[in-house]
Amino acid sequence: MKEFHVVEGPFLNSNNSTKKIMRNLLLALVPIIIFSVYKNGYIPFKNGKVDSIGLLYPLLFILLPTIISYVTELLYAFIILHLRKRKLREHLKSSFSIFPGLFLGLILPINTPISIVILGALVATVIGKLIYGGFGNNIFNPALIGRLFVISMYAAIITANGGYLNNYEIDTISSSTPLSNASVIEGIGAYKTLVAPYGTLKDFFFGTIPGAVGETSALLCIIGFIFLTLTKTIKWKIPTTYVLTVFLMTYLIGGINSLDIWYPLFQILSGGLMFGAVFMATDPVTSPVTNVGQVLYGIFLGILTVVFRYLTPYPEGVLTSILTMNLFVVILDRIGSKARFNIKKSTVVLISSLLIMLGLGIYIGNIYASSNGINDPNFSIISKEQSGGKISYIVTEKGYSSDIKALIEFKDSKISKLEILEQNDSFYFKVDDAKYIDKLIKNQVSLSDLDTVSGATVTSTALKKLVINTITDYKNNGGSFVELDPDFTIFSRENDGNKIVYEVTQKGFKDNIKLRVIFNYDVVETITVLEQNDSYFSSILDDNYITKIIENQQILDKLDTVSGATVTSTTLKRAIKNTKEDYGRNYEK
Repeated sequence: MKEFHVVEGPFLNSNNSTKKIMRNLLLALVPIIIFSVYKNGYIPFKNGKVDSIGLLYPLLFILLPTIISYVTELLYAFIILHLRKRKLREHLKSSFSIFPGLFLGLILPINTPISIVILGALVATVIGKLIYGGFGNNIFNPALIGRLFVISMYAAIITANGGYLNNYEIDTISSSTPLSNASVIEGIGAYKTLVAPYGTLKDFFFGTIPGAVGETSALLCIIGFIFLTLTKTIKWKIPTTYVLTVFLMTYLIGGINSLDIWYPLFQILSGGLMFGAVFMATDPVTSPVTNVGQVLYGIFLGILTVVFRYLTPYPEGVLTSILTMNLFVVILDRIGSKARFNIKKSTVVLISSLLIMLGLGIYIGNIYASSNGINDPNFSIISKEQSGGKISYIVTEKGYSSDIKALIEFKDSKISKLEILEQNDSFYFKVDDAKYIDKLIKNQVSLSDLDTVSGATVTSTALKKLVINTITDYKNNGGSFVELDPDFTIFSRENDGNKIVYEVTQKGFKDNIKLRVIFNYDVVETITVLEQNDSYFSSILDDNYITKIIENQQILDKLDTVSGATVTSTTLKRAIKNTKEDYGRNYEK
C-alpha cells in the first residue's frame, strides 16, 4: 500500500523573488537619479548659477528622504514591534524601507525646503505605509501620499522658493511647468504657447524641461520600462494601456480643435505621466494582479488623468488618478479573476471603458472647440449687464466641492469690484485669511503669476480662473482692458521741448531696474540705466542689448533675449514696451 505525504506549499516557484524585484527597480532608477543630478545640478553649475554644493544638492535632495524613510522604519521596528538584532536586520531587509523616501525625492519640486522634504518622508513612511501594517499591506502608494501632503500643505512656500525651476531655468525660462502654463493660457493652446517656450518636443523627450526632480526624462522612463518588463519586474499592461489611453483621448481632443499629432505627444511627455505610468502605477502592492484587472486599471488611470487635466483646476492629474484607482484594485481583480475562466464576464466592462474613453475625448474636444477662447469648461456666465460706464458680470466657476458664484464689475477698463456671492468650499476661510480677493483685483493684469493659497489650492485656483475667464470674455466682446504691468512703475515724466523724459522701474531677476528713457517726438532716443543689482547684467552690456532695443523698438516682441540673462533682458524689453505704451496714451496724436 502506497503512502501519501502531505507537504506545505507553495508548489509554484519563481526565481523572481521580491528582493530581486526591488533590486531591479532600484537599478532602473539609477539612470534617472544621475540625470536629475545632471539637469538640476551640473547644468546650473556649468552656467555659473550654483556653487559646488549646488552641484551635488539634487543628489542630497534625493538621498535625504531615503535615509529618513529607513530610519523611521528602523525606529518603528525597534520601538513598536520590539525587534532586536537578527530579527531587526531581517525585517529591514524584507520591508524595503528606503523606497517611500526615494520615490518621494524624485517626484517633488527641486525647490521644496529640506524641512518640508523631511516631513513629507515621515508622512509617506508612517501614514502611507506603516499605519497599514508595513510592506505589502498598504492600500495607497506611500510616496504619492507624501507628495499629496507636501503639495497640499506647502504649495505656496514651494512656489515662492522657485517651484519646479532649477537655478538655471529661473533665468532662462519665463514660464512655469508646461502643464501649469497650459492651464492658464487662453483656449486649448498652440505649439508656440505650449511647446515653444521650452524648446521642442525633443527637449520634452530627453527631459530638459521644468518638472519634478526625477520625472522629466521620458527617454529614461522608456528605458526603465523596457528593462523592468524584460526582467518581469513590472506589469507591462498597466503603463502601456495608461499612456495609450491618454494619447488616444488627447489625440481626439486635439484633432477636434485642428491640432496635429504634436498635441497628444505634448500631453504624454509633460508632467509626471511617463514616470508615474512606469514606476508608480505598477507598484506591486497597490495595483491589480490579474491581466484583465491590469488593462482596466491602465484605461481608467488614463481616463481620470485626462478628466483631471481638462475638467478640474488640477493641471497634472497623475498623482490623483493613481491614488483614486488604488481604491478600486480589489474590484478590478475580482472582475479579472472571473474573466480567467469566462472572458465574456469582462467583455461588457472592457467595451464600456473604451466607450467612456472615446466619449469623454469627443466631449472635451467639443467643449474647447466651442469655448470662444475661454480655456475652462467649468466656467459659466450667468448674466452680463451694462449700466452707464460699468459692465457687471455674474459668473460661476467649479471650486473644490461646489460652484463659486461671483459678481465682477468693470469700470474704466479694469475690474473695480469683485464680490463672492455664493460658495461652500470647506477651506474658503484660508482664502479670506490671505486676503486673496484683494490680491486678485490688485494683480488683475498678471494673474498667471499670482500664487495660490496654501491649504486652499483648488479654491484659490478656481477663483483665479474665474477672474481670468471673465476678463477674456470682456476683451473678446469689445472691452478695452488696459493691461498695466504691476511690476512697472513710472516715477516721473517731464516735457523738455520736443522731448519727453521718463524715469521708470521694472522688477528684474533680483531687484528693480531703474531707467531714464527719453523720447524725441515718438521715438525712443536714449535709454540710461540708473540703478540695477541683477547678477547677469554684464551679459547685457557685452551684447550691446540696450542699443539693440533702441534699434528694434518697433518690433520689440521679435527681439531675442540675451543667452544667460533671459530674465534680465526680458525685463528691459518689458520696461521699454510699458513706457512706450504710456507715451502712446498720453502724448501721441
